[in-house]
Amino acid sequence: MADKINKQNGVIWFDKTGLSIYLENKPFLRLNFPTDAFTNLEIINKVKLESLIRSFINQNNLSYLSFLIIITPDILFEKDWLLPQTEVQKKEETDFIDSIPFENTVTHFWIKNNKKKLIATNQDFIFFLKEVFEKDNGHLIGAFPYSLFDANVRNESVKEIWKKMNLLKQHNLMEINSNQLTIKSSVDNKQGSDKNRSSLPLLIGVFVILITILGFLLFKK
Repeated sequence: MADKINKQNGVIWFDKTGLSIYLENKPFLRLNFPTDAFTNLEIINKVKLESLIRSFINQNNLSYLSFLIIITPDILFEKDWLLPQTEVQKKEETDFIDSIPFENTVTHFWIKNNKKKLIATNQDFIFFLKEVFEKDNGHLIGAFPYSLFDANVRNESVKEIWKKMNLLKQHNLMEINSNQLTIKSSVDNKQGSDKNRSSLPLLIGVFVILITILGFLLFKK
Protein backbone atom coordinates (compact mmCIF):
# COMPACT_ATOMS: atom_id res chain seq x y z
CA MET A 1 0.00 0.00 0.00
CA ALA A 2 1.41 3.39 -1.02
CA ASP A 3 2.23 5.91 1.69
CA LYS A 4 -0.35 8.62 2.18
CA ILE A 5 0.69 11.93 0.60
CA ASN A 6 0.59 14.74 3.14
CA LYS A 7 0.28 18.01 1.22
CA GLN A 8 0.68 21.16 3.30
CA ASN A 9 1.20 24.89 2.99
CA GLY A 10 3.95 26.80 4.71
CA VAL A 11 5.92 30.01 4.99
CA ILE A 12 9.71 29.95 5.08
CA TRP A 13 11.59 32.84 6.62
CA PHE A 14 15.00 33.01 5.01
CA ASP A 15 17.68 34.85 7.00
CA LYS A 16 21.46 35.03 6.94
CA THR A 17 21.90 31.98 9.19
CA GLY A 18 19.22 29.63 7.89
CA LEU A 19 15.53 28.88 7.47
CA SER A 20 12.57 29.09 9.84
CA ILE A 21 9.65 27.05 8.52
CA TYR A 22 6.11 27.77 9.67
CA LEU A 23 3.28 25.32 9.00
CA GLU A 24 -0.42 25.48 9.76
CA ASN A 25 -1.26 24.43 13.33
CA LYS A 26 2.26 23.12 14.02
CA PRO A 27 5.32 24.40 15.90
CA PHE A 28 7.83 26.16 13.67
CA LEU A 29 10.94 24.33 12.50
CA ARG A 30 14.45 25.74 12.33
CA LEU A 31 17.39 24.80 10.11
CA ASN A 32 20.70 26.60 10.67
CA PHE A 33 23.25 26.62 7.87
CA PRO A 34 26.88 25.74 8.65
CA THR A 35 29.28 28.50 7.66
CA ASP A 36 31.24 26.15 5.41
CA ALA A 37 28.11 25.73 3.28
CA PHE A 38 26.56 29.21 3.38
CA THR A 39 28.16 32.46 4.49
CA ASN A 40 28.08 36.15 3.57
CA LEU A 41 24.83 35.48 1.69
CA GLU A 42 26.64 33.16 -0.72
CA ILE A 43 26.43 29.40 -1.23
CA ILE A 44 29.91 28.05 -0.45
CA ASN A 45 29.25 24.32 -0.77
CA LYS A 46 26.18 23.58 -2.88
CA VAL A 47 26.35 19.80 -2.49
CA LYS A 48 26.60 19.95 1.30
CA LEU A 49 23.83 22.53 1.62
CA GLU A 50 21.48 20.56 -0.62
CA SER A 51 22.14 17.37 1.35
CA LEU A 52 21.49 19.20 4.62
CA ILE A 53 18.18 20.68 3.43
CA ARG A 54 16.93 17.42 1.93
CA SER A 55 17.72 15.52 5.14
CA PHE A 56 15.79 18.20 7.03
CA ILE A 57 12.84 17.82 4.64
CA ASN A 58 12.75 14.05 5.11
CA GLN A 59 13.18 14.16 8.89
CA ASN A 60 10.30 16.61 9.29
CA ASN A 61 7.92 15.17 6.67
CA LEU A 62 8.07 18.28 4.49
CA SER A 63 7.61 16.51 1.16
CA TYR A 64 4.82 17.97 -0.97
CA LEU A 65 5.20 21.33 0.78
CA SER A 66 3.81 24.37 -1.06
CA PHE A 67 5.50 27.40 0.41
CA LEU A 68 6.28 31.09 0.25
CA ILE A 69 9.65 32.58 1.10
CA ILE A 70 9.85 35.81 3.07
CA ILE A 71 13.33 37.29 2.78
CA THR A 72 14.41 39.04 5.97
CA PRO A 73 16.17 42.45 6.07
CA ASP A 74 19.55 40.96 6.99
CA ILE A 75 19.88 39.44 3.51
CA LEU A 76 18.36 42.35 1.62
CA PHE A 77 20.11 45.42 0.30
CA GLU A 78 17.63 48.29 0.69
CA LYS A 79 17.59 51.99 -0.09
CA ASP A 80 14.90 54.70 -0.09
CA TRP A 81 14.57 57.92 -2.06
CA LEU A 82 12.04 60.72 -1.73
CA LEU A 83 10.15 61.50 -4.93
CA PRO A 84 10.72 63.10 -7.31
CA GLN A 85 14.28 61.86 -7.63
CA THR A 86 17.00 64.29 -8.62
CA GLU A 87 19.59 63.41 -11.24
CA VAL A 88 22.10 62.86 -8.45
CA GLN A 89 19.73 60.41 -6.76
CA LYS A 90 19.17 58.55 -10.03
CA LYS A 91 22.94 58.17 -10.29
CA GLU A 92 22.99 56.95 -6.67
CA GLU A 93 20.39 54.33 -7.58
CA THR A 94 22.50 53.05 -10.48
CA ASP A 95 25.61 52.96 -8.29
CA PHE A 96 23.66 51.17 -5.55
CA ILE A 97 22.59 48.40 -7.94
CA ASP A 98 26.12 48.10 -9.35
CA SER A 99 27.52 47.71 -5.83
CA ILE A 100 25.51 44.56 -5.03
CA PRO A 101 28.17 41.83 -4.75
CA PHE A 102 26.31 38.90 -6.32
CA GLU A 103 26.80 37.39 -9.75
CA ASN A 104 23.03 37.12 -10.21
CA THR A 105 21.05 39.81 -8.43
CA VAL A 106 17.30 40.30 -8.35
CA THR A 107 16.21 43.92 -7.86
CA HIS A 108 12.77 45.38 -7.32
CA PHE A 109 11.22 48.67 -6.29
CA TRP A 110 7.87 50.04 -5.25
CA ILE A 111 6.52 53.45 -4.31
CA LYS A 112 4.74 54.17 -1.03
CA ASN A 113 4.15 57.39 0.92
CA ASN A 114 5.98 59.42 -1.74
CA LYS A 115 9.07 57.24 -1.35
CA LYS A 116 10.72 54.88 -3.77
CA LYS A 117 12.09 51.78 -2.06
CA LEU A 118 14.62 49.66 -3.93
CA ILE A 119 15.61 46.21 -2.71
CA ALA A 120 18.09 43.67 -4.02
CA THR A 121 19.21 40.20 -3.03
CA ASN A 122 20.97 37.09 -4.29
CA GLN A 123 18.74 35.52 -6.92
CA ASP A 124 20.69 32.26 -7.02
CA PHE A 125 19.65 31.20 -3.54
CA ILE A 126 15.94 31.69 -4.24
CA PHE A 127 16.13 29.33 -7.20
CA PHE A 128 18.44 26.97 -5.32
CA LEU A 129 15.78 26.53 -2.62
CA LYS A 130 13.11 26.08 -5.27
CA GLU A 131 15.08 23.30 -6.98
CA VAL A 132 15.98 21.50 -3.73
CA PHE A 133 12.40 21.39 -2.44
CA GLU A 134 11.11 20.31 -5.86
CA LYS A 135 13.23 17.16 -5.58
CA ASP A 136 10.92 16.17 -2.73
CA ASN A 137 7.78 17.29 -4.58
CA GLY A 138 7.73 20.72 -2.97
CA HIS A 139 6.46 23.80 -4.76
CA LEU A 140 7.72 27.35 -4.24
CA ILE A 141 4.87 29.77 -4.93
CA GLY A 142 6.89 32.95 -4.59
CA ALA A 143 9.60 34.89 -2.77
CA PHE A 144 8.86 38.27 -1.20
CA PRO A 145 10.90 40.88 0.69
CA TYR A 146 10.00 41.39 4.34
CA SER A 147 9.67 45.14 3.68
CA LEU A 148 6.35 44.55 1.90
CA PHE A 149 4.65 43.25 5.03
CA ASP A 150 3.38 44.92 8.18
CA ALA A 151 5.59 44.94 11.23
CA ASN A 152 3.45 42.28 12.94
CA VAL A 153 3.69 39.74 10.11
CA ARG A 154 5.73 37.44 12.36
CA ASN A 155 2.62 36.99 14.49
CA GLU A 156 0.33 36.18 11.58
CA SER A 157 -0.70 32.64 10.74
CA VAL A 158 0.36 30.84 7.58
CA LYS A 159 -3.21 31.09 6.32
CA GLU A 160 -3.32 34.88 6.86
CA ILE A 161 -0.05 35.40 5.00
CA TRP A 162 -1.17 33.22 2.10
CA LYS A 163 -4.35 35.31 1.77
CA LYS A 164 -2.19 38.33 0.92
CA MET A 165 -0.53 36.71 -2.06
CA ASN A 166 -2.98 37.99 -4.67
CA LEU A 167 -2.27 41.53 -3.50
CA LEU A 168 1.48 40.99 -3.58
CA LYS A 169 1.96 38.86 -6.68
CA GLN A 170 3.47 41.76 -8.65
CA HIS A 171 6.28 41.79 -6.06
CA ASN A 172 7.20 38.12 -6.48
CA LEU A 173 11.00 38.08 -6.80
CA MET A 174 10.85 34.77 -8.69
CA GLU A 175 9.03 36.42 -11.57
CA ILE A 176 10.40 39.96 -11.72
CA ASN A 177 13.74 39.47 -13.45
CA SER A 178 12.43 36.85 -15.86
CA ASN A 179 9.77 39.35 -16.98
CA GLN A 180 12.40 42.04 -17.36
CA LEU A 181 14.53 39.71 -19.46
CA THR A 182 11.54 38.98 -21.68
CA ILE A 183 10.87 42.68 -22.13
CA LYS A 184 14.54 43.37 -22.81
CA SER A 185 14.67 40.56 -25.34
CA SER A 186 11.61 41.95 -27.10
CA VAL A 187 13.17 45.40 -27.22
CA ASP A 188 16.43 44.01 -28.56
CA ASN A 189 14.59 42.07 -31.25
CA LYS A 190 12.60 45.14 -32.23
CA GLN A 191 15.75 47.24 -32.39
CA GLY A 192 17.42 44.59 -34.54
CA SER A 193 14.38 44.47 -36.82
CA ASP A 194 14.29 48.27 -37.12
CA LYS A 195 18.00 48.30 -37.88
CA ASN A 196 17.56 45.73 -40.63
CA ARG A 197 14.69 47.72 -42.14
CA SER A 198 16.66 50.96 -42.02
CA SER A 199 19.63 49.39 -43.86
CA LEU A 200 17.47 47.89 -46.64
CA PRO A 201 17.33 51.04 -48.85
CA LEU A 202 21.12 51.36 -48.64
CA LEU A 203 21.59 47.75 -49.77
CA ILE A 204 19.20 48.27 -52.68
CA GLY A 205 21.12 51.39 -53.70
CA VAL A 206 24.43 49.54 -53.65
CA PHE A 207 22.91 46.72 -55.69
CA VAL A 208 21.62 49.17 -58.34
CA ILE A 209 25.04 50.84 -58.60
CA LEU A 210 26.78 47.47 -59.05
CA ILE A 211 24.31 46.44 -61.79
CA THR A 212 24.88 49.79 -63.54
CA ILE A 213 28.67 49.37 -63.45
CA LEU A 214 28.38 45.80 -64.72
CA GLY A 215 26.11 46.91 -67.56
CA PHE A 216 28.49 49.71 -68.49
CA LEU A 217 31.45 47.31 -68.63
CA LEU A 218 29.54 44.82 -70.78
CA PHE A 219 28.36 47.58 -73.13
CA LYS A 220 31.92 48.94 -73.42
CA LYS A 221 33.15 45.55 -74.59
